Amino acid sequence: MTPTPQSNTLLQDLSRRRLLRAVGFSTVGAAGAGVLSACSGGDSANSGTTRFTGVFDFDLDSQTRNVHVEDGALLLNSVYKDLFLCTGAVFNWSTHEWDYLLLEGHEWDGDNLVVSLRPDLKWSDGSDLNADDMVRSYAMRVLEAPSWGTGFPQVQDLEKLDELSVRLGFEDPFPNIERSILKHRIVSKITYDGFGERALEMVNDGVRQGDDEHLEWNAEFIEFNPDSIICSGPYRFDEAQMSDARITLVRNEDGYQGTEVKFDEVVIHKGDNRQSALLVQQGEIDYSTLAPSAADQQAFQSVEGFRWIEHAGYDGCGIMFNHRAKPEVQDVRVRKALAYVLDGDQIGQVARGEAYTRVTHYAGLADRQAEEIFTAQELEGFETFDQDQDRAAELLEEAGWTKEDGKWYLPDGDEASFEVIGVAGWGDFELTATQVEEAWNDFGIRTVARNVPQDNPWGIWGAGDFEVAVRHWGNPEQPDYWGAFEMNFMTENAGTEDSPGQGFDLQVESPSQGEVDLAELVDVARRAETEEEQLEALKTMSIVFNELLPRIPIWTYKYLAPAVEGVRVEEFPTDTPTSQNEQYQDNHIILALIQGELSPVED
Repeated sequence: MTPTPQSNTLLQDLSRRRLLRAVGFSTVGAAGAGVLSACSGGDSANSGTTRFTGVFDFDLDSQTRNVHVEDGALLLNSVYKDLFLCTGAVFNWSTHEWDYLLLEGHEWDGDNLVVSLRPDLKWSDGSDLNADDMVRSYAMRVLEAPSWGTGFPQVQDLEKLDELSVRLGFEDPFPNIERSILKHRIVSKITYDGFGERALEMVNDGVRQGDDEHLEWNAEFIEFNPDSIICSGPYRFDEAQMSDARITLVRNEDGYQGTEVKFDEVVIHKGDNRQSALLVQQGEIDYSTLAPSAADQQAFQSVEGFRWIEHAGYDGCGIMFNHRAKPEVQDVRVRKALAYVLDGDQIGQVARGEAYTRVTHYAGLADRQAEEIFTAQELEGFETFDQDQDRAAELLEEAGWTKEDGKWYLPDGDEASFEVIGVAGWGDFELTATQVEEAWNDFGIRTVARNVPQDNPWGIWGAGDFEVAVRHWGNPEQPDYWGAFEMNFMTENAGTEDSPGQGFDLQVESPSQGEVDLAELVDVARRAETEEEQLEALKTMSIVFNELLPRIPIWTYKYLAPAVEGVRVEEFPTDTPTSQNEQYQDNHIILALIQGELSPVED
């Protein structure tokens, strides 16, 4: 298996979480004031219209209406996308079951996946939403899917069975390979009339990404920018109420749940992390998933009706080493020592305020996931890395390091030193990098922190242009446990000349597990035919992660979304069957809105 099967898609998606500018409430600038003046009071007009309000940093001019491309399309990087362009289904991260939206169901018939739509669905232009839309949308995605992905790249052929059903033929499918298909956003066959049918013919003729026929098709497709977005969800765009300051979605009665949603309109104000926090403080926003600074979190407490909505975290922030650039970290004792120097609680509080949780088990999985596959007794055997500088010094000395005049030296006599990179504009990454710098310096290891530009840190990480990088661990995109290990071990670890990344050898010697091929184990966990086989692979990888610590987990994301009750929204649900869903993938608040479970304040 290729060492970085999900890297590009995963990392682009993670860029959407660029998380926080750590700016205090006292630093209101002209940009923030402009947003407030543009938006303030706008939701009180036409009092008979019920509105739900949110915020996202959209750009009407630069973002395309070609919603099939997703990245760079208008609002497709926001949680509000499900309101106007529904997925086939939403995954329940707690029960690992599906809640169907546009789809009525799916079933396997041997190596064939049969996917069926709900009957009587319509697009916002009044046309029928049927199997033609579905099969052509699937074909375009298959044509574009890189070979290292999961789901669409493994589709061999496509067939429309009837007006509501499509067959997708696979070769050697494995459990949950259908996830990307069920979560795919079907697009209008009319909008994509010039592309969908051609894509279907090419896919069934064996054409795939990178082939000459695909390149010719793609040259036209990337330039395609329709005038409007045809919607399938309970809301559609109101072109007359779209401006640089706000977008208004109005009820789409022909769409899925269009007559069931309780709000007539959804208004999305324009704002980045800082501006969104100001809008919450002004009472303009009912719910925001943009990340506020620690100072803004405190300021929210004075907002009448304010409450936090917590979304479960399945990934976190930590340290990724470059084993080629700094050979000293190839010694596991050094990696563990560097972990013991750090105070994860302090770093998390400074970087995220209330929006973090500490790491307890260091199993490579979010603690909630580790506790699902291990017993409490088994987890007691895991090494924890709470700050212990005496233990850190002991490990470095065992590794042959020496300390003189307050400075640590490598076994060859050179002074130990590291450069730690954060990402400019990602406030939690910036603050984590500076705190690691301070902690290691105080311990006697010369450390310098700097930030790389936010436009392409993934390229820097993948190319190995770093010594130590603040980087994610775990996986917020993939509900299956193996996704965390794909991220931890294999992302930015291609090992090629052009993309050496971490340079961490995936053929390892584990003190308790012996010789282990981590790439092979990730594939075993992904393709396992039985739960027992998968569980064995997962447990082995968790144990190896804890023993060898290829990355240092420092803190875990706790996604706290500010919300305001009693102004436009009566109240938000506190505990729903989907409340453990990941915030950006299967947001339970947006699902509650779609299902008519959120109600406006009564006059």
